[in-house]
Amino acid sequence: MWKKFGCLIGLCVGLSGCGNPFEGSYRAMQGVIGPLVAIDIQGGKATVVKVDPFQKKVLSEQTWEAESKGEKLLLTDLKGKTFAFNRSVDEKGLDCLNCGFGTGMPESWQQFDPNK
Repeated sequence: MWKKFGCLIGLCVGLSGCGNPFEGSYRAMQGVIGPLVAIDIQGGKATVVKVDPFQKKVLSEQTWEAESKGEKLLLTDLKGKTFAFNRSVDEKGLDCLNCGFGTGMPESWQQFDPNK
């Protein structure tokens, strides 16, 4: 009886963990000399951090909304601007569809492990 109950609880917990297929951490350089921009996606939230790579100083940190729509990831900043991403060719990184010069967001993102 308790084994079945434990298996049921484990299954429910496992299924409830099914979240955003884009979950993880990504990084990119904004321009040639920075700053480094990192995004950590967990469920419906994305933490966006800009770091000066030379002074090793955090320039800004914000929490944005993250939403998965089919094969696209939509990140909406605090001003309501939405950036659309899809998987890059390597199936690990991200390509931003409406980023680039003048947007404050790089176009190409690499997945990384922030604990390494």
